[in-house]
Amino acid sequence: MTKPYKIKDPYFRRAKELGYRARSVFKLDEIQQRFKLIQPRDVVVDLGACPGSWSERVAQLVGESGQVVAFDLQEIDPIGDNVVIYKADITDHDLMEALLYEPVDGVVADLAPKTTGIADADAYHSAELNHAVLDICERHLKKRGYLITKIFQGEDFQQVFARAKKMFRDVRAFKPKACRDRSRETYIVGMGFRG
Repeated sequence: MTKPYKIKDPYFRRAKELGYRARSVFKLDEIQQRFKLIQPRDVVVDLGACPGSWSERVAQLVGESGQVVAFDLQEIDPIGDNVVIYKADITDHDLMEALLYEPVDGVVADLAPKTTGIADADAYHSAELNHAVLDICERHLKKRGYLITKIFQGEDFQQVFARAKKMFRDVRAFKPKACRDRSRETYIVGMGFRG
């Protein structure tokens, strides 16, 4: 008789134990511990939010007097009173203008394209999504606001990073320990939006 399969990923197990929707919450926690960007009372946009673990965690960090506005192409189960959820395409500028009519303190994006397994293609599509994230920052982020966004390493990474450097006073590339070893993902952290 075969033994039951045991999940070896400690982050996955811990997320289940703590009731989070996904292990990615620990990546956000590492970024927050390092850079301390998200503050009580902030209004934060979460792009590519499904299944909602980042929105859950950001909602805790901003508290009842803050707000999270979550966007994804997929349905997201309700999270809490201070989280507004929209099923929407973040590349639809007119729709985003209609839904985000007040400037926000921060933009977080743990989004990824539908992967093909072809590293260069996946990195290209990840960069495209990150340009859409930066477009949203340009239109909706308050001066001195912040950005946390996931990107796949590839040829287009430097172009996205250079654009972020023009928009933010301080920009870092950071790979949390919670990222899987084989993953090509990293995070761009932007601080002090120039406006």
